Amino acid sequence: MILRAFPVVRVALVAAASLVAAACTPRSAPPAPRRIAVANSWARIADSGAMSGAYMEIANNDTAAITLVGVTTNDADAAEVHESMQAGGMAHMMPRTAMLIAPAEVVKMEPGGVHVMLVGLRHALAVGDSVRLQLHFSDSTTVPVTVPVVTP
Repeated sequence: MILRAFPVVRVALVAAASLVAAACTPRSAPPAPRRIAVANSWARIADSGAMSGAYMEIANNDTAAITLVGVTTNDADAAEVHESMQAGGMAHMMPRTAMLIAPAEVVKMEPGGVHVMLVGLRHALAVGDSVRLQLHFSDSTTVPVTVPVVTP
């Protein structure tokens, strides 16, 4: 009854209740850094059916080592981690079945080193396109990565 007689009091009570509710609502904390973060990814242009390379930086923001154990994609018949090396004046590529990433380490996949080899592309890759990869780690974590196609 009193609230009907004093509309100003009613407005003040509603405003006070709203402020109390807002103060009691938990505020969202800034997002924590992801345990595994991928940055600076890119892939080379290529024709359909051909091969291409994908490159990126993988950061292990955890306190424990993690191992990259595989890469999959629907954009090629296979995605394999390879390492380029020189031996006897010849360049060679060797598959890497596992790549350990130490705590707080950033692994750089780059031309002439470790990279993801895309074998049997299901469509041509032109500048502006992208390749969708899934990075698989030893603890069953899967990290999706969209890799833009650029001119190196």
